Amino acid sequence: MIRIFLIIALVFALPSCLFTKKISIKTQHNLRLTEQDFSELEGWSEDDHKLALQTFLHSCRKFSIIAQNNPLNGKLFNMTPNDFRDVCEIGEVVKNMSAKQTKNFFENWFKLFSIENSKGDSEGLFTGYYEASLRGSFIKTEKYKYPIYSKPKDSDFNPYLTRQDIENGALSKQKLELIYVDDKVDLFFMHIQGSGRVILPNGTEIRLSYAGKNSYAFNAISNEMFNRGLISKSEYNSKGVRKWLKNNPEIADEIMNVNQSFTFFKINESEYVIGAQGVPLTKERSLAIDNEIIPYGSPLFLSTVIKNNNSKENFNKLMIAQDTGSAIKGVVRGDIFFGYGSDAEDKAFTMTSKGQYYIL
Repeated sequence: MIRIFLIIALVFALPSCLFTKKISIKTQHNLRLTEQDFSELEGWSEDDHKLALQTFLHSCRKFSIIAQNNPLNGKLFNMTPNDFRDVCEIGEVVKNMSAKQTKNFFENWFKLFSIENSKGDSEGLFTGYYEASLRGSFIKTEKYKYPIYSKPKDSDFNPYLTRQDIENGALSKQKLELIYVDDKVDLFFMHIQGSGRVILPNGTEIRLSYAGKNSYAFNAISNEMFNRGLISKSEYNSKGVRKWLKNNPEIADEIMNVNQSFTFFKINESEYVIGAQGVPLTKERSLAIDNEIIPYGSPLFLSTVIKNNNSKENFNKLMIAQDTGSAIKGVVRGDIFFGYGSDAEDKAFTMTSKGQYYIL
């Protein structure tokens, strides 16, 4: 009990502003971190810090069950799970406190830094993803004929098989088909999202999560389509691409095969989407980042714009780095998890905005 009282006291006793001189650090690969004030962040005071803390604690619980002194991913900091131990322990206590106290927790136990790449740029590209929804069956039929594959055993898998190779039956003798769906284009987009639900004819939902991929990097087919004059600048997003593919089935395969990357799935028994960190993802709080640079579990305050249904709205939220993706590369680059459903899909499909994040 005394320990709990001490922790509560510490939440308010160690403000990060104790050190008044701002710090500017040049890290590996000429990245620069410059200390900032929380009070200068647009939208910081209005944010839901309690939900951000709940999301952060998912990462904390992961840290608690892995080797404490092993290096975490990410080149930005040399950190271990043990470095998060105290702040995670305090967070578990603070989660039951008021919104103001939760905000104080982040301000008092973290310093805020802007991030610049080697060229001095602090802005980058932010996109969105979601949990896809398809209709399917465990039995192949004339309607449900497009297979979702599980990952082959390493000893049986040639990682240099392309999407086209696999679609043409290169794995058909290995009995890797998990389930069959009725729409090839929607399946293509589930490969990009990395997770989804398949609704069976009886209404049962089967949740699928990422299990691996072949050796080819993601290649955005929108670039190819735009260069060939197949889509306009206003259609240069996932929504426009999907509409075009469905309206042009005679050459859809040719276009989709430009992206040689192919995703494998596994059945997810959890009630949540699980990110690359191995934790449940939270709608509009979990962020996919370049895990070669940003450590999983890092809080990042994101300032960008969401474009949806011909409208724009500011998006200023404290996110947690909990996932990654083959297309998410760069110092300032992120993919917002928008959750499940038609609204999530609409936001993800039209989300392509410049923005900036600050690491705590």
